[in-house]
Amino acid sequence: MNDPSPDRPAAEKPAEAGPRRVRLLPDQLINRIAAGEVVERPAAVLKELLENSLDAGADRLEIEILDGGKKLIRVRDNGRGMDRDDLYMSLERHATSKLEPIIDNDLSRIETLGFRGEALPSIAAVSSLSITSAAADGQGHVLKVRGGIHQSLAPAPANRGTTVEVADLFRNVPARRKFLKSAQTESGHLLAVAQSYALSRPDVSLSFRDNGRELLSVEARHDFPTRVYRVMGRETAESLRPFEHQSGGLKLSGWLGAPERSLHGKSHIFAYVSGRPIRDRLIHRALAEGYGRLLPAGQWPAAVVFIELDPEEVDVNVHPAKAEVRFKDPNFVFGNLSRAVARALGRNQAIPPVRPPEPADFPTPGQGPPGLWPDPPPRAGGGPEPARRPEPAAPPPWLWPSPARPPAEGSGPAPEPAGPDLEQPGAGPEERPERSTQADLAGLRPLAQLYDSYILAQGQRGLYLIDQHAGHERIIYNQLKDRLAREGLPGQKRLFADSRELSPREALAAEKLIPHLDRLGFDLSPFGERSFILKAAPAILGDQDPWPPLMEILGTVEGRLRGLEGAGLSESLERLSNSWLYSLACRAAIKAGRRLSLEEMESLLSEMAVTPHGAFCPHGRRSVQLIDRHWIEKNFDRA
Repeated sequence: MNDPSPDRPAAEKPAEAGPRRVRLLPDQLINRIAAGEVVERPAAVLKELLENSLDAGADRLEIEILDGGKKLIRVRDNGRGMDRDDLYMSLERHATSKLEPIIDNDLSRIETLGFRGEALPSIAAVSSLSITSAAADGQGHVLKVRGGIHQSLAPAPANRGTTVEVADLFRNVPARRKFLKSAQTESGHLLAVAQSYALSRPDVSLSFRDNGRELLSVEARHDFPTRVYRVMGRETAESLRPFEHQSGGLKLSGWLGAPERSLHGKSHIFAYVSGRPIRDRLIHRALAEGYGRLLPAGQWPAAVVFIELDPEEVDVNVHPAKAEVRFKDPNFVFGNLSRAVARALGRNQAIPPVRPPEPADFPTPGQGPPGLWPDPPPRAGGGPEPARRPEPAAPPPWLWPSPARPPAEGSGPAPEPAGPDLEQPGAGPEERPERSTQADLAGLRPLAQLYDSYILAQGQRGLYLIDQHAGHERIIYNQLKDRLAREGLPGQKRLFADSRELSPREALAAEKLIPHLDRLGFDLSPFGERSFILKAAPAILGDQDPWPPLMEILGTVEGRLRGLEGAGLSESLERLSNSWLYSLACRAAIKAGRRLSLEEMESLLSEMAVTPHGAFCPHGRRSVQLIDRHWIEKNFDRA
């Protein structure tokens, strides 16, 4: 570094000596800066500690956290452990025991999870750190560091292995500490890290305790389906199917969830490259491509994906926290993974789906009114609000469309969107019909039912086909939304309350959501470590099993615990409530295949006519198709 280049003369010394402006930073400050990249939040600390334990050959990991990891993160393993000298050296920056097998400093041959030697000194710089380690049962040593400053190194009785305790995280960096989320949100991130490593290493026993409560426990003796059940929950585990694929040096394997068990977030997607847990948009896109239209829009499958390939084909040193990798040939990985997923699901990617001709244009539904989750009025004396008594089991009047009534104040048809009209089948540009409006639904006369699923009705502009399920779903959705905004949905006590064991993340979501589920008519309460008992369900569901819609609701919250706290609570509930009401309305609506009388058809059409956006289901899909009268007459040579 000090020898001048042969092509460039040495820099001249300054004529006058003065204060040096370019200086080496002190080690303590360097470690704090490094901590900003490596230690983003408590979950990042746990990730680094678990990687150290696994690289040390541990096959048993015990994790304990307090206060979302802010107060304490403890990881105990039975790995190789360290003697006194190695323990002291472990806190030096870039000191590691993991690069010895590498030849000629070739990082492409790295097989360990960690390799930089930055994690422990970075963690020690922003916490109170204690490491107790022993290379053999009996005598070990304990090293204590506070804010990056060594406090003590002393003998201590210990079994073979290492125990690391990280206390008061970011205690000396208050600016970073104040950006941490609530303890429950941080616990969710910590649990996700533990789940990820529980799935990646079936040969390792792992337990996770949060404030003394065990949320996850897997044993090395468990087969993989049992391990998935412990991590993801029973219903998801039962829907998984295995897949395998090999092409050249690429080997793919794993488990895929059934499309009908899809979720609103990616919390149930676990991807590994050569055993390393990663987050990669390419893998997510390949899964979406493989599932294709089997997945509802905006939803993601449960999946466990293992990718094995030559170390030289992937760069693991591209992310500060080693959470991302870079493939040498990403298109090769993407294409093979998407095809493997499609084949496992029974999809033939070679045949593109046939798109039907576009129907007549109806106005696009807009957003509903705000204020679904109003702040409760202050109570005298500040006491808790008494539990709302569920309404009787009699079917509520809004379960079936009521007789036609005028629209509510200010709830007339939505303004029509700008844009070109869509063509009718066989209609040329000069023959396009006028834009359809909500008013087209008024005065429809039902004629018959097609396939016990679609209503055929006559109107002034032609023949209308109405999806009875989608139309009724919109009616119920609007009524539920209005009632939720005013007073909450009525609950119905269950004759036999039953309990269910949830996945660890579902249990965290349920705990967070219990105060708000009451507004939807659910009476849910804890019933053990991860079990919950359901005593009442929304009356709109009638005799249906209430657990599937409840599990859907929990699924929408799983990946969004961060937003359900503080000032953003009402806004987050406002956004999430739409999907919750979709689920309830869909299950309560008339099903396809149900035969209706002419009176029932007429009642449904009348209600759709006065329901805002009645021509669309709550998801925005058309529930009404128009076969234009002009088009009919033209094709019968009457035009």
